[in-house]
Parts: sequence; structure tokens; C-alpha cells
Amino acid sequence: MTSGEFHNTWLPLQGRFYRVAFYILENEADAKDAVQELYLKLWNLRDHLELIREPAAYGSLMMRNLCLDRLRRLKPSEELREEMAASKAPPDEQLERREELREVLSRLDSLPESQRKLLTLRVIQGLSYEEISKITGLSPLNIRVQVSLARKKLKP
Repeated sequence: MTSGEFHNTWLPLQGRFYRVAFYILENEADAKDAVQELYLKLWNLRDHLELIREPAAYGSLMMRNLCLDRLRRLKPSEELREEMAASKAPPDEQLERREELREVLSRLDSLPESQRKLLTLRVIQGLSYEEISKITGLSPLNIRVQVSLARKKLKP
């Protein structure tokens, strides 16, 4: 695929790819970065892109996968670790807190991705069930059930 063909086929889809990324990542800067990453991957695959019949669908699926990979790499525990490091508790209390944190993070990582994301949106980001519903497209009742299940799995 030539540069002109790539430009004519893929660049007009940039807005669509951005909307997919923003819907998943919920952050303008991260969504823009993800779109750039997608275009780099597409450019590197340009010799094989002529075989793609539906560029919009193919690119949207790639964008979704890139965003999900970014979310998997994102560790909500980073803030907690920084907070723990800043505390001035006695060393034995710090050790206990670290062990508890390690256990909770381990259980959090074992949750299904959908439950982990819903729990993160509800507990860490403090969003209401209605706000989460608008983001995910799930019903508030379904979200409540999934968050409740996730909380039960996190309990020791």
C-alpha cells in the first residue's frame, strides 16, 4: 500500500478510532496516544492492509484491543503504594499493611476484567451506578450485581 492509499483509506477514520479509544480509556490524552499507537501499527502493517475489506471495522477492533491492553497494564495499586511509602507508621505496621495490600491486589488481579473495571470505576473513581451505566452501556442493576460479586471475591 502506498502512502497516498494509506492516507486516503485510514486517515479519514481517525475520528472514529478516537471515539473508541476515549470510550474505553475515558481520558483525552490517553485516547490521543492510543490513536497514534494504532496508526504506527497500521503503518508498519501497510503491506498487508490491502487485504482488509472493512478498514473501519478492522481499525476499530485493533483500537479496542490496544486500549484494553493499556488498561491491563494500568495498575490501580500504584497510588496505594505511594501512599503506603509516604506513611510514617512503625515498621511492623508498614509490613502488615504491605502484606494486606499485596493480598488485596492479588485478589483484584484474579477478578474477571469486567468486574475489575466496574469495581475500579465505582470504588476508586467514585462514580455512581448511573454514571458507570452511561460509560459502559450496562444497566445500573447489572453493575450493582457485578460490583457486589467482585467485592465478595475480594473478601478474605
